[in-house]
Amino acid sequence: MTKKANGGITRDEFGVYLSKGLHKPPLIVEGKRGTEEHPFVIRGRKSSVATDVSFDTYKARANKLAAAHQAGGSFPGIYFLADDAALIVRNCQWVVIEDLLFENCWPTAIYIDNCQHVTIRRVSFRGGTFAIGAHGADTRHILIEKCDWVQDTSGSGELEVRSIRREMRVRQEKPDSKQWNEIEWKAVHGAGSDGLVDAKNDARAFDGDFFRAWTIAGYVIIRNNIIVDAFNGVHFFNQAAESIKDTFCRNVLIEKNWFVRIRDNAIEPEDFAWNWTIRENNFVDCYMPFSFEMARSGYFYMYSNVGWNRLVPGPARDTHSSGQLFKFPARHAADGPHYVFNNTWELRWPIVKKLTFSNLVHANNLIGYARDAPGFNSDAASPFGKGWDVAKYPPVRWDARPKFEEKCFTRSWHNQKISFNGDLVGHPHFPEAVRAAGYDVGAASHGGEIEFENVTSGAPDGLRIAQPPSALPIRLEMPNGEFKEIMASVVGAWQGKKRLGLEGPAFVDVWPGRKKRSSDDRLK
Repeated sequence: MTKKANGGITRDEFGVYLSKGLHKPPLIVEGKRGTEEHPFVIRGRKSSVATDVSFDTYKARANKLAAAHQAGGSFPGIYFLADDAALIVRNCQWVVIEDLLFENCWPTAIYIDNCQHVTIRRVSFRGGTFAIGAHGADTRHILIEKCDWVQDTSGSGELEVRSIRREMRVRQEKPDSKQWNEIEWKAVHGAGSDGLVDAKNDARAFDGDFFRAWTIAGYVIIRNNIIVDAFNGVHFFNQAAESIKDTFCRNVLIEKNWFVRIRDNAIEPEDFAWNWTIRENNFVDCYMPFSFEMARSGYFYMYSNVGWNRLVPGPARDTHSSGQLFKFPARHAADGPHYVFNNTWELRWPIVKKLTFSNLVHANNLIGYARDAPGFNSDAASPFGKGWDVAKYPPVRWDARPKFEEKCFTRSWHNQKISFNGDLVGHPHFPEAVRAAGYDVGAASHGGEIEFENVTSGAPDGLRIAQPPSALPIRLEMPNGEFKEIMASVVGAWQGKKRLGLEGPAFVDVWPGRKKRSSDDRLK
C-alpha cells in the first residue's frame, strides 16, 4: 500500500481522506473502483471544502455568464458550468462520499460523471448553485441520504436544519433570507417575457438545485435530507433523443426529506420519467412543490406526504408569488398511471391552476386551507384555479380544448383518464360548485371546513384532524402489469399516529449494498 499526503489530503487505493480543517477545491477522483463490500471512500472528519467566494462576489460573474448565454439564443442560466465543481467523481464505481462540509463552492459542490453505485451520506452544503450534479447516460445507482443544504445562507437556515435534526420541526420565526424576502423570482430564473438578464441586479447564481440530473439512466434514492432556503430541490432532465427517452430517468425514490422555503420547485422531473415513488416527505412553504411538466411519463406513486403553505415569498412587487400544488404541461402523454393518494396539505394556493395531465388518480387526500394566514384569498385558492367558473369559461368543444386550458385546468377528465375521488377538500367550491362547472369529481368526495390540530407548531403531526372520513380502497397498477390493493383506514397521510406506509418499490428491495447502509432513520 502506498500513501501520499498533499495539503492534509491522504490518498491510497482504498480512498481519499481529508484531515481536520479547511481544504481548497478542486478535488478530482477519476477511474477508481471499489466493491460492494469495500467501496472507495472519500471522507472527511471535521473537515470542510471551501472557498472565500461569497454569493455577493459570485453573483456578478453568474449574471454576466447568464446574459452572454441569453445573447447566444439560450436560456439565461449557468447550467453549462455545473461541471466546474469542488469535487468531481468521474468514471468510478462503488464510491462513498461522507462526513464532509462544502462551503461557498460555486457553482457546484459535487459533480458525478459517468459513475455507478455512488453513495453521498452525511454531507452538508452551504451556498452554491448546485449541491450535487449527475451526468452521463451510464450514471445510475445513486444514493443520497442524511445530507443538508442551505443555499442562501443570509438567513437562519442553519437554525432550521438544527431544529429539524433535533426536534423534527421547523422554527416558527419569520423567514429572514434574502432569496425568500427580497429577490424577485424573475431575477433568478426569468427569461422571454421577463426580459433580458440584468447583469447588475439579477441573482442567477441561485438558479440551481440540491440534486440536478442530466439524462442519467436512473436508479436514484434521495432520502432523509434537509433542503432549506433554496431555489429548487430535486430536478431531473431527460434530453435524450425521442426514440431512447424511455431508457433514462427511471426508478427514482424520494422519501422522508424536508423541503423548506423552496422558491421555485421542490420536485421537478422534465421531459420523460418512469417509475417514481415520492413518499413521506415534508414540504414547508414551497412555491410549487411539484412541477410535472413532462411530455411523457408513467407509474408515479405519491403518498404519505405532508405539507403546509402559509407564507408568501418575494417582495411585494413579485409577479411569481402565487403558487400551486401541481404545475402541469400544455401537452402530456401517459405511458402509465400517476397515483396521488393519502397525502395531507394545508394550502393557500390551488391544487392546480391550468393546463392538463393524463392518467391521473387523485384519491383519499386531505386538503385544508390557510384561512387564517395574512392575505389569504379564497377565490384565488380555488382547487382548480380561479378560472374554473362555468359562467366565465363555459363548456367547449373537444377541438377547442387547448385554448380553454390556457387559463383553466382541463375539464376533459374522461378523455385524459383523470379521476378525483375520496378526497376531503376544505374549500367552499368543493365538491358541489366545481362539479356543477363540469369537473367530474367523484361521489365519494368530501367538503367542509378542516381544523388541523396545530398548523403553527412547525411539526408534521400538527396536520392531523380529529375525525377524518374513511378512505376508499385503491388498486395500484405496477410497472410489471401486476396490481396491488391498498386499503388505508382514513383519508390523508396520517393513519392515527403514523403515516401510511407501503413496501417497495421493487428496485429498492434489491438495491446493491442495501445491507451496509446505516440504520438511522430519524427523519420521519
